[in-house]
Amino acid sequence: MKQTRFNEELYRFVEEYKKQKQNSLKSLRAVTVGQDDQVSGDMNCSDIADVNQNAGMDLSDFNACAMVMTVCQNMIQKTISDAAYDSGISASVALKNMNAWIQAFVDFPLPFFNFVDTQSNTHSEEKFKLSADPDVVDKILNIKNVADLKDSVSAALHKTGGDIASYEGKETHFNYFGVIKVYFDTRIEFRVVKFSLNLKNTQVKLLCSSSDYTKLDSAYDTYRFEADKDFMILMQKKMGEQMAEIFAEKLLEFVKAFYQTQLDNFKQRISELFTK
Repeated sequence: MKQTRFNEELYRFVEEYKKQKQNSLKSLRAVTVGQDDQVSGDMNCSDIADVNQNAGMDLSDFNACAMVMTVCQNMIQKTISDAAYDSGISASVALKNMNAWIQAFVDFPLPFFNFVDTQSNTHSEEKFKLSADPDVVDKILNIKNVADLKDSVSAALHKTGGDIASYEGKETHFNYFGVIKVYFDTRIEFRVVKFSLNLKNTQVKLLCSSSDYTKLDSAYDTYRFEADKDFMILMQKKMGEQMAEIFAEKLLEFVKAFYQTQLDNFKQRISELFTK
């Protein structure tokens, strides 16, 4: 009875998803994804700015939805890596291709989220603080009240360029990529973001890091998606136990292989005592 009810709910969700997916992709079919964006090229930092913000969702629902979103994102990453391998391109190179990530999110075939719209803009500041203007992400990306996003962008800046002092007097360009997920009470919204920073005339005072600054030219492109909270929770309930069983099985296979190797090595070392 439970399985029948689940199948009925699943069918209803999938049929509704098909309709929404067809409508959401109409605005993207006229052009190749990323073709007319402000930001081009690959990301400079291999670490994606990945943010999960609970904005009022029940904690158990948040954990369930965040788990499904993580699985989806891992599937997208694996698909990009596999497609690159088939084309003779290393995964480390392919995973820096921001348009590949966006195309994969837009075309993702499973009924978890739908494309809504895209937005692009530019932002310039004559004296942008490298130590992180607290409002810069709100100003540039127009994403309000998302905890950790400012820190993620600032950390990416530092990771990519290393010591801030090395920027002194140089013109430097950075591309970043982020997936910003916000879980509201009744819905889930996330943005896939391409973010470009151009730093010019950088001035750094080593004894007072708060006074470091640069001329900033920036641009961004965001692709907004909405996810189905009820469907994700339904899937997580169905997936949960089976995923645990799969992971347990794989872990057991690893443990068996590991200890068999250890046992073989142990026997080999003991045997060598008699051959010396």
